[in-house]
Amino acid sequence: MSIKVKNLIGTSDKNCTCAKGDSSWIKHYELQKTLPYSCRNMSCNNAATLGGHVKKIGANDDSHYITPLCDSCNKLTDEFNIVDGSLVSATCN
Repeated sequence: MSIKVKNLIGTSDKNCTCAKGDSSWIKHYELQKTLPYSCRNMSCNNAATLGGHVKKIGANDDSHYITPLCDSCNKLTDEFNIVDGSLVSATCN
């Protein structure tokens, strides 16, 4: 199964305030789920190096999410499929 997503534009300057002592979004993800080695884009096998801000496509859901991506996939402008179950909310709990 997969989820269709699209990268959010203009989020690179946003720091995470959830992970005390670490403002990275990949750390935010890791605090909620086991961090996978590979990028969650189903068409990519690169290492996941950052937490990409995405939104779901085709769902009644305006929420923003974080998913582990490589640098190249974080720059995609088209929609792409990620591994199902690999999203965490971009909102602090």
